[in-house]
Amino acid sequence: MKHSEFKDKARAHQIEFKCNNPEINVEIGKFYRAESSLRPEDCQDKEGNYLIFFSGFRKELTREANQKGVSNKAPMVTNLLRSEHIPYNIFLPMKHDMEGTARLFNRILGEVRIEKIDALCIEYNPGGLKDKTAFDCYIEYTPKNGNSQAKGGIGIEVKYTEGAYGLKKGTTEWKNTHNNFGIHLNDNYRIPSEKSGWFKKEYIEDVPSADTERLKNHVVANKFRQIWRNHLLGAYMIQHPCESLNPQNPSMRPLTEFTSLTVYPQGNGHFDNLWEAYESKLTDEGLKTFKHITYEELFDLMEEVFSPVNIPQLTEWVNYLKNRYLVE
Repeated sequence: MKHSEFKDKARAHQIEFKCNNPEINVEIGKFYRAESSLRPEDCQDKEGNYLIFFSGFRKELTREANQKGVSNKAPMVTNLLRSEHIPYNIFLPMKHDMEGTARLFNRILGEVRIEKIDALCIEYNPGGLKDKTAFDCYIEYTPKNGNSQAKGGIGIEVKYTEGAYGLKKGTTEWKNTHNNFGIHLNDNYRIPSEKSGWFKKEYIEDVPSADTERLKNHVVANKFRQIWRNHLLGAYMIQHPCESLNPQNPSMRPLTEFTSLTVYPQGNGHFDNLWEAYESKLTDEGLKTFKHITYEELFDLMEEVFSPVNIPQLTEWVNYLKNRYLVE
């Protein structure tokens, strides 16, 4: 379906979630019942935990969100259509079964590449691109190659109703990717793009404003730019060793392999129609570092690989994710 149609269906789906949730006060009138949002005074349970999170892990997810400075006035916990809270609901509970998490990502990667998961964190920005680019979730692991001094990384971008977004001339992001003559990558983007060998040269070089066809197909075009920046952040991390996130081994282990993974709902027309075009801009090496998976595929895999011994709420949790985020 078209992106706008999907967003309308997702809005109706989230309104239904709100109105059918007995913990949420919706007896406020027709206008409030028709909005896909919560008032700050309605977004928490009696213990102060955010209702936007699955009840089985709500307390720990709220604690994590509060540590990142989230309050009951933040759009993340009041706007049901925004995707910022979704990585909390999907990925943070995986810490209860790290062996299952390794099995999950080996399945997603298509090969047994992970020996063990060392760290899993939400909203991780190593600061390499000198902008606000961050992974919604970042997985750090020991590769299954016998090299305990190396590490692998998976940078995850989670989408829901998002689509392409434009740039306003003169903003910091515009200045990093454009000049008055057309597309021009500043060094913070250009250098890791070129050094990585992941991107075909014609899609990262300068393009004059008059060449409208090449402007539309460049990696900084509206429909590709955020996916590319998250992918590029992984390239930077490989080129610049950073401290391990594993508290048991916080040494400067080099990142020797990286995968950029986008998780999105089937039916969001923007992403359904994006992958072939984006992947056409990648070299053979770049294609090895890029994956995407739908919510539908991911949730089914989670049911297969996780252990109810480690996650007693497994069935309830996955059913919640399906009922909450799958739009028909």
